[in-house]
Amino acid sequence: MRNQAIRAFLLTFMLLAAGLYCGTQAALSAYAAGAEPYAGLDTFARAMTHIQEHYVEERSTGELVYAAIAGMTNALDEQSAYFDPETYAALRDDHEGTTTGIGVLVTGHPQGGVLIQEVLPGGPARLAGLKPGDRIVRVDDQDVLGLSVAEVVALVKGPRGTPITLGIERETQPLEIRLVRDEVLAPSVTGEVFEAGLGYVRIEQFRRDAGGAFRETLARLRKESPTPLRGLILDLRHNPGGLLEEAVVVVDTFVDEGLIVETRGRSGRGTDETIEATAPGTDLDLNVVVLMDPRSASASEIVAGALQDHKRATVVGQPSYGKGSVQTYFEYEDHSALKLTIAKYYLPSGRSLTKGDGITPDDLVLPKLESLDPRAALRARLSDATLDDATRTELLALVDALPRSRPAQPAPPLDGAWAERLAVDPQLQAAVRHLSAE
Repeated sequence: MRNQAIRAFLLTFMLLAAGLYCGTQAALSAYAAGAEPYAGLDTFARAMTHIQEHYVEERSTGELVYAAIAGMTNALDEQSAYFDPETYAALRDDHEGTTTGIGVLVTGHPQGGVLIQEVLPGGPARLAGLKPGDRIVRVDDQDVLGLSVAEVVALVKGPRGTPITLGIERETQPLEIRLVRDEVLAPSVTGEVFEAGLGYVRIEQFRRDAGGAFRETLARLRKESPTPLRGLILDLRHNPGGLLEEAVVVVDTFVDEGLIVETRGRSGRGTDETIEATAPGTDLDLNVVVLMDPRSASASEIVAGALQDHKRATVVGQPSYGKGSVQTYFEYEDHSALKLTIAKYYLPSGRSLTKGDGITPDDLVLPKLESLDPRAALRARLSDATLDDATRTELLALVDALPRSRPAQPAPPLDGAWAERLAVDPQLQAAVRHLSAE
């Protein structure tokens, strides 16, 4: 009897021990599985501690954390990015279309400073006489030739009503222009009737309400045209994209059924979406030409590609950038934000775009050769000049010896009098020809 009791006790103890062992192993496995994604945080914390304690210059924890997150997103793709609170605030202003500054769009200049590409209507720069092609070399008393574009933009922006003096190079003439900063409303959509029955609309960026503004502009052009509107040039050159829903509104204006765009992300993440055209409000009678260039990206490519796939528009110009991905913003309590690629979009034909492989125009039209290479303009002038052969040969040799690095050109002009733009813009000329032939 006693032996049976001992055996029963031992059996119970062994079962209990086995259960505890299995439970412990399961718990350890679960912990390891859960902890595995964060195993590198110990190394990160140690490295940051060493930097703070031993680096030759003092660095704050916040500064190092922001830099670390930025570096992490840089390892993903070129569209994902991390924005510190100050940068993200400026980005939100841009999406809303308002900013406090002078009202110019700029790009970097190979020899330093920034080149003004566009002067926004109604802004301080337009009132002060700044022009596309002007080069900003100084802001107040600070030389900006060694600064990045972002650093120059930060200097130019400032509180509304504060003065600013710009050092400008216009061709070979140095200028000093004094302005007063103001709130500038960057219009997403502008439009005009350039001849009876033919209209022109430019969408600068797909900011909030750009789709509604496009439809309002189109309705206004119909009223202003002395004859029924039969053709439209939709200019998406230099349009970097913006909000997907605003681009869909534009496509839906001209397509009454079928797929506009499809987004596909990681399985089970809730990022898959199919957006179809709707019939109400569709205009199937208006002939449309879309203008694009290598700076047309994202939402502007969705518009051009969807209209091209549905055979509702002729695409004219140059191949677009090729951005076939969808980003979303994750905002944090410190007002910083993470822009993360969460899906790819697919056009009605099933194609998805990649950098360097964007929308291919139906009619490939390049800007004027002179705007791409100033040496070509010099060669043309010398060929037409009344010179003896020896002098012409000598001058052409000097032209060919000029450095190939050149300032970026602000061509073609995207604002100003219609006749002046048409005279120097081959892409615009091609668009008019397509509409006039239809």
